[in-house]
Amino acid sequence: MHSVDFQGGSLVKYPFLMHFYTVKRYFDIIFWLAVSIILVIVFGNSAGSYIYAFCYVSFFIPTIITTSWVINSILVPVFLLKKQYLKFFIYLACTFIISIDLVLILVLSAFLILAYYDFNNLWSMMTDFRLMPFITYLVVLVNAFISLVRQYNKLHSLTGSDNDGRNEFITVRAERKNRRIERESILYIESMADYVRIFLEGGERIITRTKISLFDTMLGDNYLRIHRSYIVNVNKIESFTRENIIISGKEIPVSRTYKDRVIEVLSK
Repeated sequence: MHSVDFQGGSLVKYPFLMHFYTVKRYFDIIFWLAVSIILVIVFGNSAGSYIYAFCYVSFFIPTIITTSWVINSILVPVFLLKKQYLKFFIYLACTFIISIDLVLILVLSAFLILAYYDFNNLWSMMTDFRLMPFITYLVVLVNAFISLVRQYNKLHSLTGSDNDGRNEFITVRAERKNRRIERESILYIESMADYVRIFLEGGERIITRTKISLFDTMLGDNYLRIHRSYIVNVNKIESFTRENIIISGKEIPVSRTYKDRVIEVLSK
């Protein structure tokens, strides 16, 4: 099976991969656009002004979207799926506190601006729009739950290893096929924003949409996160310093965030 290199414009040769990597992003955009439109229609009809409803939604929906992204893309994969429950709930609480504070400030700002144009109906608008932030936070929670279920199922499908007493395999989705990879054949994994490259013994590379945080969760103790973009197989390391690691002649950087942990593990 040939490898696919995303350097030097190779994405142009594989347009289906470009589509595959951007589906999730487009889904999120369409989802929140639909939520915004529904809010404008429902509350605009109730208040008798779609323009006021649109202005009101425009003020606080970016904060709501950011909150949802932090939960689904950071807190769930980095803490919850790794069973770091205390950290997850602490950061989740902090995220909601900051988000709610920002929304309250933005909502107040929206009311002040709307009052400038229609002060006589200010109380009526406050009454009509008061439930909108609570409904959007409910949407955030539902969306987070759906995302958690999807990521949990994906993690279990990846870690559904096939162990015959000699080899362990993981399964990833690559080039529109399910690909079984022997764990110990993995040299290192590199994250490239929208996709991940898995470098194997023999020079083969596999491209997958699976997030690097999921690999960090499922691969086990023989694999070490040394950078936000790299996971390495400890058994394949040829040499290391505090700044980089050499695997199969490739120099891989060690970030400051992971430096102490890397030295602690590799010095044992």
